Amino acid sequence: MRAYRSRWARGAAALALIVGLAGGRTLGAPASSPAAAAGGQVNAPAARPATAADSAQEAAGPDADDYQAAAALVEGNLLALLRNADVTPHWLAADLGTPGFWYGRDGDSGPELAIFDLETQSRRPAFDHARMAAAIFEALTAADAPTGERDKASLEGLLGLSLSSDLATLTARHGAHRVTCSVADFGCAAAAITPPEPGLLPSPDGARAAFTRDDNLFWRDLKNGLEAGLTHDGKPYFSYGKWPDSSLLTVVARKTGLRQPPYLSSWSPDSRYLLAPRIDERLLEAVPFVEWVPTDGSRRPVVHLLREPVAGDEDEMGVGWFLFDTEEGGRVQVELDGASLPEGIDTPGLGGGVIGWDLERNRLYMLGSAYAGKSAALVAVDVESGKATPVVWETNETRVEANTHMYNRPNVRLVRGPNDERRVLWYSDRTGWGHLYLYELAGDDTADLVGTVTAGDWTVLDIIHVDEGGQQVYFTGGGREPGDPYLRHLYRASFDSGSLGGGEVTLLTANEADHHFEPAPVPMMQVLFGLAPPPPRIRPDLGVFLDTYSTVDRPPVTVLRSTKDGKVLAEIEQADASRLFEAGFVPPERRAFVAADGETEVYSVYFAPQREVDGHRHPVIDAVYGGPQVFVAPRNFVQAVGARNPAAEPALARLGFAVVVTDGRGTPGRSSAFRDAGYPEFTQVGVDDHVAVIRQWAELKPEMDPERVGIYGWSWGGTFTAQAILSRPDFYDVAVSGAGVYDYAAIYPGFEAFTGPAVYSDGGRTRTRPDEAPKSWEPLDITAMAGNLEGRLLIVYGDMDENVPPAQAFRLVDALIQANKPYDLLYLPNRNHGGGAEPYALLRTWDYFVEHLLGVQPPRDVTFEVKPAAMVF
Repeated sequence: MRAYRSRWARGAAALALIVGLAGGRTLGAPASSPAAAAGGQVNAPAARPATAADSAQEAAGPDADDYQAAAALVEGNLLALLRNADVTPHWLAADLGTPGFWYGRDGDSGPELAIFDLETQSRRPAFDHARMAAAIFEALTAADAPTGERDKASLEGLLGLSLSSDLATLTARHGAHRVTCSVADFGCAAAAITPPEPGLLPSPDGARAAFTRDDNLFWRDLKNGLEAGLTHDGKPYFSYGKWPDSSLLTVVARKTGLRQPPYLSSWSPDSRYLLAPRIDERLLEAVPFVEWVPTDGSRRPVVHLLREPVAGDEDEMGVGWFLFDTEEGGRVQVELDGASLPEGIDTPGLGGGVIGWDLERNRLYMLGSAYAGKSAALVAVDVESGKATPVVWETNETRVEANTHMYNRPNVRLVRGPNDERRVLWYSDRTGWGHLYLYELAGDDTADLVGTVTAGDWTVLDIIHVDEGGQQVYFTGGGREPGDPYLRHLYRASFDSGSLGGGEVTLLTANEADHHFEPAPVPMMQVLFGLAPPPPRIRPDLGVFLDTYSTVDRPPVTVLRSTKDGKVLAEIEQADASRLFEAGFVPPERRAFVAADGETEVYSVYFAPQREVDGHRHPVIDAVYGGPQVFVAPRNFVQAVGARNPAAEPALARLGFAVVVTDGRGTPGRSSAFRDAGYPEFTQVGVDDHVAVIRQWAELKPEMDPERVGIYGWSWGGTFTAQAILSRPDFYDVAVSGAGVYDYAAIYPGFEAFTGPAVYSDGGRTRTRPDEAPKSWEPLDITAMAGNLEGRLLIVYGDMDENVPPAQAFRLVDALIQANKPYDLLYLPNRNHGGGAEPYALLRTWDYFVEHLLGVQPPRDVTFEVKPAAMVF
């Protein structure tokens, strides 16, 4: 093992790889709450179980028509039916003289662009849409662009509709052509699009771009095409800017030629410095992925060898960080100053990446972390020498977090004081609740605590906007107001050192509903899933912000509010959910229950069965994720309709099941005590909470049959599912476990922040023999529970799944064979971690529950399509 290695490299793999389909949802209020009156004016059908009046044919079991009706309720298909669920403001140029914004909306005849005038607080069309559509059609025809069956009077089918900030120009894409139109005279021209070269990382000024070639790093002048090498000593598996084999995309990249921008690299704001890593995989052993049915039609299987570590390996992936001066030339390596190093803090990396730059002081600020996440630090890097010094740090017995939601941007911001003081807003749950603190950064790379920005028995969720001029921070929080602690509210607090109120904040969204302020995801998630940072919804300079809010049973409403006191100034849009209800969607119900410990409040959502079954008692299905990094029970209407993991709750309800989604203890979003419950055996604590909640639901819902319970989940949900049926065979009867981790000792490292440190027989963190597992992880080994299986278990996996390699499924299968237990297996060739969202996997899941919970044969030869459902975090 070498000093060059970085534990941040392990964190990088885990952050990306743990996610799977997990979209922690932005989720609603109880149906019985005042929020029920807060949503859009839509006649939603009442949530009800099916009744005995339904047909005898239905009672015999779902048929092909029922399956098609259920397919219409799968997330992507449903979301396509919801109109005007959100407003994305594009603010107008200041020199127009009239403040406002334009936004896209769903009109009766197709997409529309509207302008909202802040002075009149009214909306108007941006132009004559029928006339503009006709002009675009003519321009495409003149350019010999295929128009297909486009409606000449509608903008339907056009992508990237965008107005310039002066409202003079409209641009759009259609196929391989770009259309540019004058709004004033409807003059349009179409031209073929030259696709941008993949793999480039443009500088902020747009003058140059960084890229990789043959294991080295280069930059290119985007005006004249001239190139210069930043490095020349790269070599295979010791490369600059290389996406490591453990980055989720290796097999895809090899098969498709996918080119990505340099891995975890970033430019300074003045476009002079480039921060980039050097990835060292030379000592790592290979993990094979076998393409048994090659997609190129080959008859011989294809083996993809990926260099990845496994927990307990002596050798780890190394990451060295370098700063390149693209103007003066030269580079420096980022090296921690050991003299001021808190124990265990390693080279900064993915866990938050770059927090900000202060080029007047020649400083770059990053987040660093220690093994198992028990310490974290804000690290100041001298851009001239590369010296890195921790200036603010935290320690915790379990783990330190910069945001309660792992996939959201860290709640750490560099700010300036009223007299240009260098300061940082720092997130910590040192009091047991996640809050913001203000530190002052001295020129000698030290920091002093100035004061508390927020405080109390509630949690800061996400920093949404920082107003340095007004010394105010806008953020979402949960649990401060009475009622459901998962409902997001927007708050404002001062970070002026002269007026710090010790936690005094201003509530800006008073009504009880979930307010949809979406935070920026961490950079890795932006790259992996194409997630763009959200547009600004808050304009303190204009005194307004946009607020979209809803509950699980009422569609979204978007209003304009005052940044002073949150007063509603105007309504902008009400979502139209009528087509969803016509398709058969019935909103769920959300309630609070008591956890298995008899005292902790937990929240759960219930999708009532929508089809009668024989005996009028409906089997229960527990739809789960249960990972320690996100919460998933819907808390708003959009997520009740369309979150992806767990998937298809409304569809299963349509087939006659009572479906429950619960956030038990061991998940985030609440206090640190709630998050750390049972640490490190958080999954078992969660399982026991799910059992307790389902029993309480059954006391309220006589149509539920708690003697017939199924469970399903994907990724960490697959882990939770397997542990549930193996640890609670007294309760769970049928399980579908997809892409689960069943043995943490036989997968890449990086889970230690959740599972606790690996401790082997000699007290160390590496194996003393090939078959050794950490003694500290013995309670987490699901394969050791195989002998407990009494119900039916379907294991699902994809052979190209880099998130959770197939070996995990094989280890559980082997354990079941050793225990002489029957099992079912669904193998998905050439599928990666997204395979569980495909129609075939959904169908087989439905079939499994219909056959083994309902006790009837499912229909045959059913096929359907599923529109993609966007991940929402």
